[in-house]
Amino acid sequence: MASLRALHAFSLLARHGRAALAAEKLGVSPSALSHLMRKLESELGATLVNRDGRGLTLTEEGQRLALSLGDAFDRIEEAVDSFKRRGRTELRISTVSTFATRWLIPRLPEFQASQPDVELLLSASTRMVDLDRENYDCAIRLGTGNWPSVESHLLWQEHLAVALAPTLLSDKDPSDPSVLSGLRLIHSASRRNDWTLWLDKSGLDHPDTNSGMVLQSRDLAIQAAIAGMGAIVIDRRFIAQELEAGHLISPDLTVMELETGYWFVRSPARTLTRPVAAFRDWLQTTAKGTTS
Repeated sequence: MASLRALHAFSLLARHGRAALAAEKLGVSPSALSHLMRKLESELGATLVNRDGRGLTLTEEGQRLALSLGDAFDRIEEAVDSFKRRGRTELRISTVSTFATRWLIPRLPEFQASQPDVELLLSASTRMVDLDRENYDCAIRLGTGNWPSVESHLLWQEHLAVALAPTLLSDKDPSDPSVLSGLRLIHSASRRNDWTLWLDKSGLDHPDTNSGMVLQSRDLAIQAAIAGMGAIVIDRRFIAQELEAGHLISPDLTVMELETGYWFVRSPARTLTRPVAAFRDWLQTTAKGTTS
């Protein structure tokens, strides 16, 4: 019977067409791969590869063997991977992009450490997923919490605060609203009305209310603010690290509380599994400890 390792080496060569890449995938040197090919040819009594100075290419008999092997080794690898994952539980989470990148992901190692057998599958989207029909165990939603047929738990109420790079203030008084008059306003396309809301609340006017720089996401807007391209209004929880590091400062101006907030939601029609309950409780505890 032919050596399985030699057959695996041959299948990799047939798939990738390059001896160096096949050897790398197998974790051996190119010369070791060539030795395995010779061993397999000796065992099968057939010439499987051409050796003409241009690398290893399949002969007609080699092509016939490759066709017969098909995806056998792929299926073996899938079976082994599936066996390795036994006992692990998947937790499928849908969330909004800014929450995921600016707040959740930096803290997820803490949750993973407390639930090492839970395999996290995280999807970020602006679309509101259907928790009854789609393959998600839970979601983080932005809104007022009045969604029908879902169980909702408020994580925090959203606010808007001004933030900018400290270099833009120089010797100006950061508590003086007039500091904004000479600065560009940075907008996020997904939150185009935030500056208008904040300025109205503060009783201020600015020429960039309906113009100014527009970035596709709040994450990009934050990066632009760090680069000193203008001022943003944002929930301070999303820039906590930048504020602590001094890359951004938040002047002592109006902090506007919004009606919207971030919520943990799940379908009550689905069984509350241990990973979902653990994630919900961890989120609520962690959110409470977040400085606003």
